[in-house]
This record gives sequence, C-alpha cells and structure tokens, in this order.
Amino acid sequence: MELKAARALAGKTTREAAKAMGLSVASLNRSETAKRISPIRDIAGLLALYGVIGADRDRILDLAENLDAREWLETGDRLPRLIAPLVGFEAQAQSLAEFAPAYIPGLLQTPAYVRAIMALATTTDDQGREERIAARLERQKILTKRVSPTYLAIIDEAVLRRSFGGPEVMVQQLHWLIGRAALPHITIQVIPFKHGGYKNPGPYVLFGFRSEPPIVYVENHGVSGFLHTSVNIDKFQGVTATLARHALGAADTVNFLTRMVADYERS
Repeated sequence: MELKAARALAGKTTREAAKAMGLSVASLNRSETAKRISPIRDIAGLLALYGVIGADRDRILDLAENLDAREWLETGDRLPRLIAPLVGFEAQAQSLAEFAPAYIPGLLQTPAYVRAIMALATTTDDQGREERIAARLERQKILTKRVSPTYLAIIDEAVLRRSFGGPEVMVQQLHWLIGRAALPHITIQVIPFKHGGYKNPGPYVLFGFRSEPPIVYVENHGVSGFLHTSVNIDKFQGVTATLARHALGAADTVNFLTRMVADYERS
C-alpha cells in the first residue's frame, strides 16, 4: 500500500517504475498487492525513484524489514503511523465487526459527537482538530458505497449513557444510529446493563477480506496495532460471537435506542 501510494504521488506508472528499476511490470504489481516480498534493495531503490526521503523513507523500510512479525503494534508518538493502513484496510474489507466499550464507533459518529470527543485532545490545535474531524467523517463513506462491507457494531450501554456534547448532541447521535441500523448491511447491537457483567476485551475491529486472511485491529491509549496470527483471529472471532450473545438483537436494539432518545429529551 505504501509503495503504491508513493508511486502515485510521484506520478509514475507501474511500467515506468519497473523499467527504471530493471523489474518486470508483473513483479512490481505483485509487490504492490502483497503477492511478492521485495528485497530491501528493491524497496530502497523504488523509494529513491519516487523521491521518498527522511522519516517517510525510514518508516517504510522499517515496515519492509519486519514483514515476519507476529503483530504490528505501535506505541506513543508512533501511533499515527497506523491511521493510513487502518483506512486502507477499511476500504478493502468485505466485513467489519467492531466492539465499542467507551465511545460510539468512529464509523457511526455524527459530526457533533466527533467534535465533542476531539475537544478532549488538548494537544491538538483548532486546525489540526478540524482536519482530524474531516478525516474521520471521510472514512464513514465506506458504509454508503455502492458495494459496502457488512458492518456489525456491538456497543456497551455505558457508551450511550455517557453524554458527550450534552443531551442535544446525544439525541442527534442516537437518531443517527437508528437510521444506520435500518440499512441492510449494518447491524447494531447494544449490551444493556440488565444483562449483567461480561468479560470486556477492550475496543477492537475484526476485518474480513474476500481473498485474504482476517486481521484484528486493537486499540489502547498506550499501544495499538494489528494482529493476524490464526490463534488471535480465532480468539477474536470467538469473542465477537460471545459479545453478540450478551447483546440485544438488532430489532430490540432499535427499540432500546428509541427509549434512550426519550430519556435524553426529558433531561
């Protein structure tokens, strides 16, 4: 993905790049679609050809040198490195299953709810905050494409009870969830307080692809990243099934959300 994006930014076709590197077009295409593991010297040469230097060059070479890692985790100020691949995987996914124990899932947030969350990021200036808001809303378009992934969102009731931005923002957000739940490829399930306790795995997204193995994105304040081993995939597929059993069904969830709207309107 990084190589393809760098080539496009440099304004070069695969034929032009392959010829300059002494590669076949097929080999370069396989590198860009992850069907071929390129030698580091090829990747370094391509980056030079595309004019990629400095921190971006180091980042991509670091990825290339760690292709056999059991997971891809980042910490601290390296966390922003995950945004581009996360967006790319969302765009390629055939199915998404997300668990949200703290916030409304990003793909379902209204602009006002996003702003209320972003206001907590004291280290971001106004321009940076607006750019992040626009980027998050842009990501949501994957759910309204002509061919969209199926999307399952499992949300803890605590997320809905915790007011971000005040009652008006929450009423708007809940109405938005009800509208999204009416779409045939989107399922929203709420785990209500009345169902008691359950094992909370923390926020995650399980990605399913048409012709590639699944991956899991896990998120924490200090460390986030992707898991892809079969052991981890099996674990999170089992976790998703268990959480869905704890949750209300799709129709009952819509009724529950409707009652919550009334609660917020009374407040």
